[in-house]
Amino acid sequence: MALRAHTYFLTHDLLEGRGTGRRGDDVATLYLATAARQLGLIGGADGSFFQPVPLVEASVDTALTRVLVTVDSGPDAGPAREFTTPGSFVPNVGTASTLIPFSGELVYVGSARDVLASPGQLPVLTGRVAVVRGPFGPAMAAADTLRARGAMGAVQLTENADGYLLYVRSRGPSRMYIAPEAHAVSSFIPAIPTVIVSPDLGGYLVPNLPAPGTAADHPFVVTGRRLELRITVHPRAFASRNVAAILPGAGPNRDEFVVFTAHHDHLGMSTPNARGDSIYNGFADNAIGCGMLLAVAEAMARGPRPERSVLFLFLTGEERGLLGSDYFAAHPLVPPERIAAAINLDLGAPQGRNVTWAVAGGNLSTLGALAAEVAARAGWKATSVGTSPNSDYFPLLRIGVPAVFLMPGSEPFEGLTADSSQALRRHWGAYHDPADEWTPDFPFAGPARYAEYAYRVGMAAAAEPRQRMLTTP
Repeated sequence: MALRAHTYFLTHDLLEGRGTGRRGDDVATLYLATAARQLGLIGGADGSFFQPVPLVEASVDTALTRVLVTVDSGPDAGPAREFTTPGSFVPNVGTASTLIPFSGELVYVGSARDVLASPGQLPVLTGRVAVVRGPFGPAMAAADTLRARGAMGAVQLTENADGYLLYVRSRGPSRMYIAPEAHAVSSFIPAIPTVIVSPDLGGYLVPNLPAPGTAADHPFVVTGRRLELRITVHPRAFASRNVAAILPGAGPNRDEFVVFTAHHDHLGMSTPNARGDSIYNGFADNAIGCGMLLAVAEAMARGPRPERSVLFLFLTGEERGLLGSDYFAAHPLVPPERIAAAINLDLGAPQGRNVTWAVAGGNLSTLGALAAEVAARAGWKATSVGTSPNSDYFPLLRIGVPAVFLMPGSEPFEGLTADSSQALRRHWGAYHDPADEWTPDFPFAGPARYAEYAYRVGMAAAAEPRQRMLTTP
């Protein structure tokens, strides 16, 4: 099976986890371009299969990066306590303008959704540091609100030790961003300097943190507590690349495009797990997505040929902040007004045959209804869910392209009970961990079904009238 072979190569230890801009990821892009050429696809970037993406990597100097917390009163009063990275905190994703020092009195503001829902409840933030419960996530605009109200920086609280460790593994020892001269606007990087803190440090910053949703869970000044971030990074310029391949359409609208996206990068070499494995092979995230795009391309190339042309985009730097997709959105290889629909595949290695699907972004355009119709014709069910800047479809939405992120649903797999389906998910599921690797006995029938659904949606989008945006994200 092609999915088995493609993912075997892309997740091999010799590729060292396909870290963005690393040699292993360059090898992966060469493999993808070669596979596309073998299928008869043509280059999508002025004849080339590669779209260079200029990036900057800022390595965090852990010896010179500290959080200092000063307490003026109470049992914790005394000299400033010093906390180190990555044990107690990690700088979040950032750019040259946000990977900077900041300091100020602490103000608890609730979750990012709370900030957007009730900005009038926020205390004065000028010169202060906002403490945010959980990630910005879909409410990324909260970072803009905090910055506009004068906050010097933000502290993101994590719920438990495992959640914090996931950030440590995911962020790694450096941060990456698109080179400023590329003039690409980030979809994922907060507009305010942000650090993510461990539960222990979070409990020290905000003693007696109110439970979410209770009457006490409202913004307040954390009296007598002040935080200072000292951070030093060492930047270097480099380039990674998107892979772009076109299958010309066979109909009268062949000058329009359906775009498929999947990211080819993963975390590279990072924090070893309990087995001492430090290679983050990224099988489900997202070698399988790349394999599925190649499978869809093969099915379409063999026929029947789609009416519109199809652009297959294998994007770089998703794990580092949607870098390749943000760059493509700023420098599209085809005019956005000629993109009829976009379909994203990511973190998609279901362990059985799905009969339900979640369509992120489906409520923002008519493409969500089309995806539901396609599922119904196959005897499946697809439901639109919330939109979040968590994968490569989001930058396309921002430039007005009807885009969806097709995801396997959570209902039982075909022919299996709820308990047996959950057992399969627990056995094979691994996220941002070296255990997310290729094994010969993985049940590839699940990803094959996922690729089939993506193929069906793509063929329908290529044949139907152009999809329309209903609202903006």
